[in-house]
Amino acid sequence: MGNHRQTKISMKNNRIYHYKMNRKKRSTLFVRMGLACLAYIAGLYVYEIYSGQVVSENFRSIYIYSFSFCSLVLFYIARWHLKNPATYEATITPQRFVVRYPDSSQWSFDVSISDIVRFEYRRLHSHTGRGIAECGIVMKSGEFHEIVMNYGNSVNKMHAAIKGVNPGVTFFKKVNKRSPFQSSKN
Repeated sequence: MGNHRQTKISMKNNRIYHYKMNRKKRSTLFVRMGLACLAYIAGLYVYEIYSGQVVSENFRSIYIYSFSFCSLVLFYIARWHLKNPATYEATITPQRFVVRYPDSSQWSFDVSISDIVRFEYRRLHSHTGRGIAECGIVMKSGEFHEIVMNYGNSVNKMHAAIKGVNPGVTFFKKVNKRSPFQSSKN
């Protein structure tokens, strides 16, 4: 336990990049988007009042129901974030690249920077065939560690920090379609 604590303190003192986001803070994004949906509905009424023009009943119904539904979904997501607290954290030190994704070992990793070959976008395979392009790091062993971006983190900043320590690490911005799927988790 003491050694783990020393490692944690050492990482904190030596970090060259650190990003931390908790779900409570992230929920504000969904609240703002939900409020924006309601503002679009209000905007329609303001448009009709001040322009003197009336939109078709069909358009109004679809518009109001769509934005109302979207705002309800967004408020529900925000509520879920508040009721299920967790923290995403990415730390880069001169020796290690550590990502702790809440409640997921699949998207969490702790690797040596000297073992990273490149950052790349890769089209991963899903149960339905070719999936969407995901960003991640490729290790010397060929393993691919996906870097999930839904907490507002910046892969470009992560790459810049790692490139400062290991200048040989590249970042291909185009999707690598030829690379076979090899995940460290499967």
